[in-house]
Amino acid sequence: MENQEHLGKRTLTFVHAVGQALAIGPIFSAGLLTSLIAVVSGYSTPLAVLLGSIGAIGLAFIIGVFAKRYAGAGAIYEYLTLGANPSFGIFSAGLYFIGSLFLGGGGIYIALGFFSSAFAESYLGMSIPFWLLGAIILLIVFLLNHYGVRLAIRGVLILACISAIPFILLCIVIIASGGADGNTSAVFTTRGTSINGIFYGILFAVTLFIGFEAAASIAEESHMPRKSIPVAVITAVVVSALFYILVTYAAAIGFGHAEIDKGAWANAANPIASLAEQYVGYWLAVVIDLVIILDMISVAIAIMVTCSRGFFALSRDHLLPKWISKTSRHGTPLAGNLIGVGFSAILLIWAAVARWGQAGLPDALQSFFITTAVGSYLIELIYLFLAVAALRLVWKDYQFQAKHLWRYVVIILGLLTPILAFRGSIVPFPEYPNSLAVYIALIIIALVAVWTIGMNIYASDKVKNAALHGLETDINAGDQLISDKGSGENVTV
Repeated sequence: MENQEHLGKRTLTFVHAVGQALAIGPIFSAGLLTSLIAVVSGYSTPLAVLLGSIGAIGLAFIIGVFAKRYAGAGAIYEYLTLGANPSFGIFSAGLYFIGSLFLGGGGIYIALGFFSSAFAESYLGMSIPFWLLGAIILLIVFLLNHYGVRLAIRGVLILACISAIPFILLCIVIIASGGADGNTSAVFTTRGTSINGIFYGILFAVTLFIGFEAAASIAEESHMPRKSIPVAVITAVVVSALFYILVTYAAAIGFGHAEIDKGAWANAANPIASLAEQYVGYWLAVVIDLVIILDMISVAIAIMVTCSRGFFALSRDHLLPKWISKTSRHGTPLAGNLIGVGFSAILLIWAAVARWGQAGLPDALQSFFITTAVGSYLIELIYLFLAVAALRLVWKDYQFQAKHLWRYVVIILGLLTPILAFRGSIVPFPEYPNSLAVYIALIIIALVAVWTIGMNIYASDKVKNAALHGLETDINAGDQLISDKGSGENVTV
């Protein structure tokens, strides 16, 4: 570890930003998480996904509002520190990066180990402990991140592209054959469920997009980040939305109305693999299982990029211990990466020894559900904060000019998304052990609040000058510079 406090050169492009935004994990989400929507929306799941996608695009626009102004490695940290209030931004940063660790920095390795172990046993006849496979994948992710962000994001892009091919192939086959009952627009109506079922489906649908904002974390290593990152974020969300709609439409007609009503989609361990075996053959089911694991690895890579740079940015501003801001000779935040490795290892050990006693649900999978719920609660709260702060910035820039009213509409759609997600996830209040996620999230909020208060008391000067790296620009790249902290006035260089 060298004694330096700067990241690599500004060599990343729009394509790299899109790759980092794929922390959404579209293949994994489409393959496994869409069945959660089917539980409540049934045959009308594609409608719920369509409506949820509109809210996600609103959130992507909100990220773009900030990304055009601020371009630091801390991303969300700089956005809410400079765009709202220093103390509020520091508090939000703590919640966001810890939430990301639970969601994709720790919990993801539990799931990776579990599904990799199941794959090895089902198709290779090998019995390997899930925690061991999770640890091996953790090591691979660390090495990719350590040896350069370009290498890490290139891995995300390659894995995402490869993983999408069998899904698209399956969708084409199902749609071409007409599925169980023929192609129909009924899946985009409420004929398959109640209005209430669509409403709750939207709540689950928005969770498919958590992580897209990760693209902002590579701003300091990007060429013209204030131009490339806003477009990359919206592009990734729109493309992912189209992919989700395609997959859920194919799944809906593939299973058919009658079978979905019997639980064929909601209760399948891997519904897309089941459809692959039914419509194409066993070999495609195996490939689907494999590419879901590959996509989860890409999620893990992207989230480690985000978290390590977030901790680096906080340390560089003297809000965390100084040693965390030290980087490697490859221009990567080594200390930040090691924090992710340590936290993930702790969660893997916890999942290996936890015993929940839930009938029909493996202990490791239950542990994964708890960790991802904690992360989701914290990150959805940050989305809420970002939406409110974005309204303030847009008001300062445009007031109520008629030609800019559409901006308010889009931001309000984004604002409604986390509100609906909270309502759907805690009303009714989850039962044990899922209720633990709520309590853990509340404890983290309290601890981060104490840390923020402590920084204001003992390091008020550091708080006052926090996140100023987000105002820096690459003049040679023709990027834009904010002329005044939080003013929203752009000066083209």
